[in-house]
Amino acid sequence: MGLFRRKKGKESKNEWTSFEFVQFLIKYPDTSDENFVIMYDSLLGEDNLEKDMEEYWKNRLEESYISQEEFKKIKKAFNQRFKKIRKLSKVTKDGDDLAKWAVTNTDDDRINDENVGV
Repeated sequence: MGLFRRKKGKESKNEWTSFEFVQFLIKYPDTSDENFVIMYDSLLGEDNLEKDMEEYWKNRLEESYISQEEFKKIKKAFNQRFKKIRKLSKVTKDGDDLAKWAVTNTDDDRINDENVGV
C-alpha cells in the first residue's frame, strides 16, 4: 500500500519533524521521492536532516553495527537523497508559483483586451 494508505500512525500524519523524517527514510527507503517531497514540504521547525541522519548513523557506528567505511557511504547516499528531495520540492513550489502567476495574469490580460476594443 502507498505511504498515505497505511494504518493509523506516523506514516499518515501531515506534519513531520526533521528527526521523524529521517527515521521514516531509514525505515522506508523505497518510498517514492514524490511522497518524500510532500513530507519535506510539511516539515515542522528547522531542516536538520543531515544533522539528524548523522546522529542516528554515528550511534550505529559506535554500537559497531556498521563500519566507518559503511558510515561514509551511508552519509553520502543520504545527503544525495536530501539534496534531490530539496530540489524537487523547490521545482514543485516554483511550478505552483508560475501556474498561479499565469492564471492571475491571463485573467487581467483578457479583461484589459476587452476594454481596449470598447
